[in-house]
Amino acid sequence: MTNDIKIESQSLRSHVLESIKKFLAEEKFQQDEITALGILEVINLISDYHEEGIALFPEVIITNSLDFFRTISNKRLPISEGILNVNEFKKVIKLCAPLAIDSWVIFIEISNGKINYGLVSAEITETSLSLYNQTVGDLKVNYKDSTIAYLKNIGQKTVELCGLKNKLIVSLTLNSPTEVTNEITTLSKAISQKCEETYNQQISSFFEKTIAEALRIGHGNLIAVIDESGDSIAKLIAQETNCIHLPLPIDFEQLIIGAEIGKSNEASVSLKSYSSILKAMMNHDGITVFTNKGKLIAYRLLINAYEKGGQEISGATRSKAFLSMQNSNLFLSCFFKSQDGNMKIWTHG
Repeated sequence: MTNDIKIESQSLRSHVLESIKKFLAEEKFQQDEITALGILEVINLISDYHEEGIALFPEVIITNSLDFFRTISNKRLPISEGILNVNEFKKVIKLCAPLAIDSWVIFIEISNGKINYGLVSAEITETSLSLYNQTVGDLKVNYKDSTIAYLKNIGQKTVELCGLKNKLIVSLTLNSPTEVTNEITTLSKAISQKCEETYNQQISSFFEKTIAEALRIGHGNLIAVIDESGDSIAKLIAQETNCIHLPLPIDFEQLIIGAEIGKSNEASVSLKSYSSILKAMMNHDGITVFTNKGKLIAYRLLINAYEKGGQEISGATRSKAFLSMQNSNLFLSCFFKSQDGNMKIWTHG
């Protein structure tokens, strides 16, 4: 006897491809199967990219014309060009991903059946706004007759595809995709909340870029923001002794303002040096603590257990610490990133 079995096939690849095609149509890209398939391959590659066992996080900007860069101060390093085909997209990532570090972003220009590619950086100084912000982020302008698709890894096997009008989050797992960028932005704004208004945007942007870079190379992070006014810092020092409290806090507000006003090489090098220390501290065990006026005051804080109303704190070490941070009444904002890339932010009130 033969059983009649209904077989249904579901392909994540075909579903993602259709979503990419829809995105490209809404962004007014020239419609062709090769570009859609090429972007699919880029997403697949950068969602979990490793070179000789080292995780890399290249960002990619795809456009029909590089003319819009005339409105953005930038440095460009052309690499090569070729005929538009899917394998050429794979070649771009293979050749350029190891070079796309710090502020360098891979660019791919598609025009007249050809693909032109290389590296571009819009960050002339440490306080320069990111290329992402200037093209598809908060500071984008109306790039007439230009199409832009910006791709970046925002979590475990998760890639953001952002254009001038639309955003597509592609999760190559069966987990619900999360909006990572908003959490990092929220944290950065909390750190710069009471910084000088004239330079607040530059300060917030600096923290957003630096924190994002630190999180990419880390294996889990805890970050807290404390109110600089009143007795909050004194309470922290009194209650949390298992911590490295810096005798002289690193004042990033003043470092950034100094770099903006002076525009000197010395000021820029000083800010870059301290940002390197900051990234190292954020990837140390324990909690890194900032004030809401841009100061780094402590790191490696191994917080005491704080429970509320018989609440039982369980789970992994960072999860328990994140809950204790919220319960402690010491912090304005608390940020958590697990080893598998999951991110959360909590804000008081």
